[in-house]
Amino acid sequence: MKYFYRVVGAKGELAETSCEFDGVQAAKAEARHALTETAAGGLPETPVHMLSVELFDENRLPITELRLILEEISKE
Repeated sequence: MKYFYRVVGAKGELAETSCEFDGVQAAKAEARHALTETAAGGLPETPVHMLSVELFDENRLPITELRLILEEISKE
């Protein structure tokens, strides 16, 4: 089955890709991997403060969204 991914990177840039997987669990595992790879490329910057990977089925219906949110807490 074909799945689509929409990745929002550190500077808010958007990328889309598609892959074939045997099932939704494999597609979700790849979404987690994509989020990890995106974070390895750089943490989110202002004003986004978030990295995300959205997963869609072959009809482009949403399945899940994974987010990594960077929160800075001042201790001054």
